Parts: sequence; C-alpha cells; structure tokens
Amino acid sequence: MNSVAVVPLDIHKRFSKAVEMGEGGEVLGEARVSHAGRDEMKKYFSRFPAGTDVVMEATFNWPWIADAAEEAGLRPHLAHPMRAREMAKGMAKSDRKDAIFLGKLWLAGDIFPESYLAPPEVRRMRGLFRLRLTLVSMRTALKNAIHGQLHRQGILISECSDLFGKSGLAILEKLPMKEHERWQLDTKLSVLGDIGLYVKEMEQKIRRELKTDPRAQLLMSLPGVGEITAYSMLAEIGEIERFHNSRALASYAGLLPLDNESAEKDFGKRTGAHCNRFLRWAMIEAVTGAVTASGRMKSLYMRVKNRNKDKPQKARIAVARELIELSHLLLTRKVKYEEKRPPRPGSKEAGDETRPNRASQSALCARSPQASQAAL
Repeated sequence: MNSVAVVPLDIHKRFSKAVEMGEGGEVLGEARVSHAGRDEMKKYFSRFPAGTDVVMEATFNWPWIADAAEEAGLRPHLAHPMRAREMAKGMAKSDRKDAIFLGKLWLAGDIFPESYLAPPEVRRMRGLFRLRLTLVSMRTALKNAIHGQLHRQGILISECSDLFGKSGLAILEKLPMKEHERWQLDTKLSVLGDIGLYVKEMEQKIRRELKTDPRAQLLMSLPGVGEITAYSMLAEIGEIERFHNSRALASYAGLLPLDNESAEKDFGKRTGAHCNRFLRWAMIEAVTGAVTASGRMKSLYMRVKNRNKDKPQKARIAVARELIELSHLLLTRKVKYEEKRPPRPGSKEAGDETRPNRASQSALCARSPQASQAAL
C-alpha cells in the first residue's frame, strides 16, 4: 500500500478540502475537514505518521491549522498565494484540483513557491504592533473628524498648539455648541480618550519586551529608530537568518529599486509593490528622524533629492533602504551602529603603522559603503 507523502489543503473560511497524495502524485484519499472546532482538524491530522508534510496557501486563517499540524508532529509548509495562482493560470479550478495542484508543486521540489511560516512568537509580536497601528489610525481619523466638525461650525481655535493636549481639551469642553453638536463632540472625545489609554498600555508592554531583547538595542542605535520602530522591525522581519543578504531584506521591505526597461527604453527604477507593507511603512516613518539626527543620512537624502527634484519621494526611499540594509548588518554581526568614519590610513589618529601601501589602498577602495562610512 502506498504511503502518504504529502497532505495538501485548500483552505476556506468554514472548511478545508484535504487530499492525501503519494510520492508519485497519485491521490490516495480525500476529506472535507470542518473548521467548526479545532478537534476535527486535530483528529484528521492524527491519522498520519509524524514528519508527514502538510502544504497550504498562506491565507488569512492559516496559523491555527499550521499549529494543529505541528502539534500532531506533522511539518506544515506555506505556499505564496500570488505565485501559486500565477503558476496555475489557465488551469481548471475547483477545491479538489487546487489542493492537488499544491501537492504536485510540493512534490516537484524547488519550484514550490514557499512562503515564510512565522512562528507563534513572531505572530504574537506582529499582532501587537499591527493592533497598535490600527488604533493609532483610528485615533487620527477621530481627530480629523473633530477638526472637521469645528470647521463646519466656523470655530477656529488658535489659543493652543495642540488641540488634543491638556489645554486644548479644556477649551473643547467649554465651547458653546448646540445640543446635538455637543453630544457628537463629547462622544468623539470619549472614544479618543479610550483609544489613547489602550495605545499607552500597548506601548508600555512593548517597552518591557524590548528591555529583554538584545536585538532591540542594536536596532535602536540606528538614527531615527526608536522603540516602536525597533519593535515593528523585529516583528515584521522575524528571523534575520532567512535573508541571505541585505538586498534580500530591502526587497522584502519594498525598498529595493527594480529596473523598468522595455524595447531599449529605460522608464526609471521602481520599488516592488508586493512587499511587507508594515515594514516598509515603519522604515519610511524612520526617515524623518534619521535625517535630523544623522549627518550621513542627511547627506544621502540631499544627494538623492538634488538628483531627483521632480520626485522627492526617491530621497526618502534611499534613506529607508540604507536603514534597512544597515539593520541586516547589525543583526547578523551583533554590533551597534556608530556614525564615525574610520581614521584615514597614515593620519595622526591612525598612527604610522597604518600608513597604506598600494595593496592596502586598493583594499580600502573596495570596501562596502557600510564599512567605509560607518565603523560597525
């Protein structure tokens, strides 16, 4: 009797279509596994010997299914949904055929479009960071709604710089308004206060976690990278070892310019649209602080900006890419960032013993920008 080599799943909201396949791609069995409770999925996975591969697309609800497979001793794998769909383009589509196609991709070996299966700790960190991001967006939307409500009534407040600070809130509480306008304003302010409390609580939790994570101190040595940005980087990057170099990490963050050329016409470089948008957002947000705090980052920003006066966003992308590539260097070498140039060979600071010969001068010229411009 043929043994099961792989169990591909076509995951839906309420159920999964499972197909059991042998080494040669033959179908040995099928099942419709309900998502009404975890027990049915666990019971299904218990039928297979430990080490059996389970493949599924990285849909929105994959985590609990992957966890159930691991608890049963199986080996879950994720397929990149977009790449898998591109490879299946033009093929007939059904739940069964989709599952079989995933199984055949896995059995084919290197062509399987594997996606990152984030471990539970990384998923927990991502959940906390993304929840904070959602609440901050809601807070911003509420503030804009309050400004709009005041403007519609012709109310302009210039007595304070921050309308939602202590003095600004005191002014809002005393504003003469119609009853229904006052009720709307008070409701918005109440919800705004509740959101602020939750955001503050999450930020305190983030700070406590960063104190016990040595990687955070390395990242926060970068200019413009504070506690929230460092936490977002750790959450969205996951294990740094999965990126074989800094360019791979920059590409994952959507910060690596790609060629855009056709028929010998160069349409300029562009960054990839398919990326980790949360990591990209965090790195671009860090640019303002980096340019302010770092002479090196400001110099890079101004050089790119002057070359692309009609596209100022390119300067921010360049600085964000520099930050993300430096973060790969810091995390892999486990060193902090120091913004100082190494002493010039032969100078008083370096001493006579470092006076270069032709060979050492050639080596110096060949150093990477990170090594030549920052002592790490």
